[in-house]
Amino acid sequence: MRKYPSRMGVGASSILLILVVVSLTLLASLALIQARADAALTQKTAVSSAAFYDADARAQAMLAALDDAIAQGLPPESVEGVVRQETGVYAFSVGASDGHALFVEVEILHGSSAVTGYRYENAEEWAGQNEGTLWQGG
Repeated sequence: MRKYPSRMGVGASSILLILVVVSLTLLASLALIQARADAALTQKTAVSSAAFYDADARAQAMLAALDDAIAQGLPPESVEGVVRQETGVYAFSVGASDGHALFVEVEILHGSSAVTGYRYENAEEWAGQNEGTLWQGG
């Protein structure tokens, strides 16, 4: 029988195997980095959600206290933290543990309160970089 010469030597198959192993190692490293980033983001989201729901529960308790005060004939300002705005609506804010605050606006209608605004905003002043580090164009 006649033997055909091999077109690919041992060196070429070794190089191909090394490239496959390096590629798989790189993909595994990228997957690990992404998994760590996802875990950190999940933790941050869980903390933020817990802070929001805590602030929401305290805001609902203040709304209940406001309704009780109105039912007893007391002015809405008798509830601690409630202030009258210039527009005639009453407002209060509830701080959250993550640096945000829940701002609530309430209108008094027919002896009960009606929520007109319910915003969860950043309570801290935003501190950006100084303008010297930004490209001004030109």
